[in-house]
Amino acid sequence: MRATIKDIAKVLNLSPSTVSRALRDCSSVSKKTREKILHIAQSMDYQPNLTARGLVSGRTQNIGVILSIETRDYSSLQIFNSIVVNGIFEVADAANYNLTFAKESKKHQTGALQRIIDNRDADGVLIVNVVSEDILAKLTIKNIPVVLIDNHFDNLQSYAVNNNDRLGAYLGTKHLLSLGYESIGFIGISEHAFNRECEMGYFQALLESEIRTDPNFLAKGNGDLGSGYDAMIKLLKINRPPRGVFVVNDEMAIGSIKAIKDYGLSVPEDIAIVGMDGMPFMEYFDPPLTTVKIEVAELGRTALQMLLGLIEDNYSGNHQIAISPRLIIRKSCGYYINSTLTK
Repeated sequence: MRATIKDIAKVLNLSPSTVSRALRDCSSVSKKTREKILHIAQSMDYQPNLTARGLVSGRTQNIGVILSIETRDYSSLQIFNSIVVNGIFEVADAANYNLTFAKESKKHQTGALQRIIDNRDADGVLIVNVVSEDILAKLTIKNIPVVLIDNHFDNLQSYAVNNNDRLGAYLGTKHLLSLGYESIGFIGISEHAFNRECEMGYFQALLESEIRTDPNFLAKGNGDLGSGYDAMIKLLKINRPPRGVFVVNDEMAIGSIKAIKDYGLSVPEDIAIVGMDGMPFMEYFDPPLTTVKIEVAELGRTALQMLLGLIEDNYSGNHQIAISPRLIIRKSCGYYINSTLTK
């Protein structure tokens, strides 16, 4: 016979309501007690009755996950989405929630999100990379909790979990400065809100080192390999190109390195490169890419934990959470070359 919440409560001498809250990961139950209850539940092979829970609570036990549409194979956005979904899965599985996926873009509405709204097919919604005032307004009217992931939106009342992009750009630029490079370029992404944050981090690092910002050292692409290549070519055509360049994503950083090589120069001997993403396999690139790693899976985990708190009406944290990235030093930045190199 399958174990019930009452059986677990009896073993631990706790009330069934306490066990129920712990199994739903409610913060009102202490972490130590939750861990004890989860351990006993697993040992007793407890399986929640999701249908019964839904009938009692009026919930679907579904979470809608809206991902941005990306048509390019193996793009950094596709990789980002797959990793963030892994983080979401971890929390959803532990909380016994199902996930319903849909794809949207700002320019092309597929209707998937509208169906979730109209049919109330989800208790809450996570929106990754794509959002608009219209989408948020529709969710708000229907009183559906929503958390944004990697969405840099000016509405500070929205719940959101983002990478700390300003810190990431600061760390990457500061690292190049620490190696003695004094002329630092910046390759950003055109018409992307997060680019403002990256520029602020870049400018802050230069200001702290009392280095004047050169507008000629700023270039932009659209996030892909080709645009990273073109942006670097623009910098290379300057009379005295920068000796180090911070690039806001790894995909464009790879394109930048190819441009430098095609120009007959070497990385990092002639120009040092630091990217930001922490995409898989960058350690196998030639040269291995120094990058500021975004904790992508943690974005997904934190966002769903926040959303579940909103669904349970017990979330009391900040509306906006910024996850700190970390610097991974490899060869493209020049850290491992002869320290006597004139920079």
